[in-house]
Amino acid sequence: MKQINDKVQSIIDFLRSGMNKIGKVNIENVVVNHTFHDAAVSPGDGVELIVGDKKTLTIEIYGSSTSRKINFYAKGDSDTLRPLIGINLSTFELGTSTTGNGELWQFDITGLKSVIMQLESVTAGYVTVKGKVVA
Repeated sequence: MKQINDKVQSIIDFLRSGMNKIGKVNIENVVVNHTFHDAAVSPGDGVELIVGDKKTLTIEIYGSSTSRKINFYAKGDSDTLRPLIGINLSTFELGTSTTGNGELWQFDITGLKSVIMQLESVTAGYVTVKGKVVA
C-alpha cells in the first residue's frame, strides 16, 4: 500500500511542479482559451487564432441574436483562407458554417497556421464565439 501511495504522491508532485524528463512544462499552457468574437453586433473576421503546436479546437457559440451565420476558416503556410470542417458536438453533423446558437463545435487543427471564425451576418442582438485549444 505504501508503494501505491508513494506513486500517487509522485504523480501529484509532477502535476504541481510541471516537471517531466525533458525539462519544465507549463501545465497551464496545455489548454489555451481564445475569444474569436465577444458580444459582436456586426459582421467581421474577429480575432484570428494562431495554431502553433495545438491540435484540437473546441468552440462555443452563444448570444442574444435572433439570427447569425458563422463560417469556419483556416490558413496553411500559403496564407490562403480555406473552409475548415468541424463537427457539431450535439448533432454530430459535419459543417464548414453554422447559423445555430448555443452550439459546441470541434475541429482538428493539426498542422494549420491559423483559424478564423468569420461572422458573416448577425441580426438583432450579439454573438460570442469562444474557444479552447489543446496540444
